[in-house]
Amino acid sequence: MAQGASDRGEPFGWWGHRSSPARPYTIVDLLHNGNLDARIAAFFWLAIERRASLVVTSTLQDAGKTTLLTALLDFLPQDIERLYLRGWYERFDFIESKDPRTTYLLCNEISDNLPTYLWGPGVQRLFETAALGYPLATTVHGDGAAAMVELLTAYPLDVPLAHLASIDFVLTLGGGSRSSGFLRRLMRVETIDATDDAGLRIESIAERDVLLGPLVTRPGQLIGLLTDRFGLPRQEAITQLARREQFLEHLVHENAGMDSAESVRDAIRRFAAT
Repeated sequence: MAQGASDRGEPFGWWGHRSSPARPYTIVDLLHNGNLDARIAAFFWLAIERRASLVVTSTLQDAGKTTLLTALLDFLPQDIERLYLRGWYERFDFIESKDPRTTYLLCNEISDNLPTYLWGPGVQRLFETAALGYPLATTVHGDGAAAMVELLTAYPLDVPLAHLASIDFVLTLGGGSRSSGFLRRLMRVETIDATDDAGLRIESIAERDVLLGPLVTRPGQLIGLLTDRFGLPRQEAITQLARREQFLEHLVHENAGMDSAESVRDAIRRFAAT
């Protein structure tokens, strides 16, 4: 498939080896299943509204990286254009016409497993583009932020450390078999920041000790990130985080009319407009 052969706003091999699901899991489904909780989901809602960059990682082949990332994308405002990258075919010529303030880059995976994934010089180019101000979301096979940094900075990718500071959050998934079936859980959320000596500082802001344990967060730390990193006034951050957490819990408990991805998106948009 040549560059530009399909709409840049349409997913390009988004589900990898799998065919597109008839009904992708929504954030309501994932909350209901316990993959993550309403507080961290509300936090991501506020961050993604402000064009946060995300990388979802796991060492498991079927951890649900793309599923979680797809669900979180419903938090993007309607006026932000989703631009799906074209794997080995990507030329990044959109830089000439797309405004980074209204564009969100989507790469289904950074790996050499499929031509629809991004690898080699294209990965360097992706993070060069991110350094220009384009937010991005992607998935990586690995165990958290440190493993991701090691992969991206090593041969043959050789992404400069400074460019990785464009990533706001690294989300790590885990899973395991139980009598009820295979469980998938968000195990850890980390931030990445540049340091004064041109290095990177990685900090955990949410962590689950065991698969069935709670995802532990510190509200003050989440509020501080919304204020310092994304410019929300402190009181507004406190109020909006609480409102969104309560709203998501309501959607899960009521589950009225939430039988499709579009119904969830509509509910999110109506709430964001209030």
